Amino acid sequence: MSYTLYSYSCFDDFNKADFYKLESYHWEAETPYRPDTYFKIGVVNDELVAVLKCYEESPKAEYINRDDPVYLDSCLEFFVAPVENREEYINVEMNSKGAFLCEFGKLKPERCFASEITSLSPEVETFTSVDDNGSFWGVKVRLAKDFISALYKTDKKNIMFKEIRANFYKCGDECATPHYLAFSPVTTLPPGFHNPECFAEFKGVNY
Repeated sequence: MSYTLYSYSCFDDFNKADFYKLESYHWEAETPYRPDTYFKIGVVNDELVAVLKCYEESPKAEYINRDDPVYLDSCLEFFVAPVENREEYINVEMNSKGAFLCEFGKLKPERCFASEITSLSPEVETFTSVDDNGSFWGVKVRLAKDFISALYKTDKKNIMFKEIRANFYKCGDECATPHYLAFSPVTTLPPGFHNPECFAEFKGVNY
């Protein structure tokens, strides 16, 4: 199934976009834990931007440094292949303190930290709030073309966001109840989020 990737001229317009819900649950405990989790994605001022939010009042967040194993905490994750006709993908995994892990490559054994390739970085911003559904925390991730270009070693003109592949996850390997939520269903053995063959397709259009 294909989804639409809209382009926005400003964040005010992007902020009005609808969220998608993560409703694919994997490798669950006998008593499952399924916190309501949502995402939105778009292109804003020529950057690829994703926002994820999760309704949790006290998310586990022990790690504080870049490239710490934040997937052991309560973690929101954005995996994306933003360059057409390339197999490599970027994963950004984040806890509620804003600590994030970012990797790049093809298959899981072949991946490396993005910081080993470039001094450029994804921009990660955390937030908390309350609405009619309860308390939630979230992250905004911004991937600039300069950063993507440095990872893929390709000219920025080749990064057009006309068609990307991506998936969105909520996990917590060492939370009180380990849990693994995905947007596009996962078909690999646990833990199996590094599965680009299961990413959803997003096709770019102007807003």
